[in-house]
Amino acid sequence: MPELPEVQILVNVLALRLTGARIRSTEVRDPKIRLAGHLAGQRIQEVRRLGKNIVVDLSGGLHLVIHLRMTGWFEFEKPPRYRVALHTSRGTAYFEDPRRLGTMELVTTALLEHRRQQLGPDPLGDDCDLSRLRGTSRPVKVALLDQRLISGVGNIYASESLWRARINPRRRSDRLRPDELGRLRRGIVASLRRAIAYGPRIFEVQGFAVYGRQGKECPRCGTTIRRFVQSQRSTYFCPRCQR
Repeated sequence: MPELPEVQILVNVLALRLTGARIRSTEVRDPKIRLAGHLAGQRIQEVRRLGKNIVVDLSGGLHLVIHLRMTGWFEFEKPPRYRVALHTSRGTAYFEDPRRLGTMELVTTALLEHRRQQLGPDPLGDDCDLSRLRGTSRPVKVALLDQRLISGVGNIYASESLWRARINPRRRSDRLRPDELGRLRRGIVASLRRAIAYGPRIFEVQGFAVYGRQGKECPRCGTTIRRFVQSQRSTYFCPRCQR
């Protein structure tokens, strides 16, 4: 599932290709996607990220908001199947999504701002702090997945960040000390920036410290990595590094 790094990588690619382009037409092939409003003639002013969402700011004061969900992605060569095609003056962007779970909608600035206010701080923002985590007694791994507490972090990078911070994923969030919150923030930023640096080939070349490595050695201490389930999601950790 695309998380913040994959979304940011795609935003970077879309911004490079489409910023300043004028939308000539929109081809919607999936009835599950309904784009209210007329997009033809709108100029793409900016492509940016809001949490795990892609936001395309349009000249008419509207915003195209896309959530990739499990399998959503954009291609620039016509794929065999696609849900939406944005035909622009700078080429066509095809929204490909085999499981058809992704969403695409046109919203007003007021609605976009309302949604932004529902999200926690962005972990890559200069003013991000994790103090909201201390307002819940949930295990820290579970709390990290709550987009109201911190936006953009998903299952993969929650496990990776906690490993970097040497924090047990079962630890109660409201019992984290200030120094632990500081370590966790640094761990989150390091994990996300490392992933973003892979660029568009991330799915081919990315490696993890603990995620998906049950039964293998921890790259830091050599202890066998374990897996267990929290809130129906797999959690991976090192029982020695993350006591």
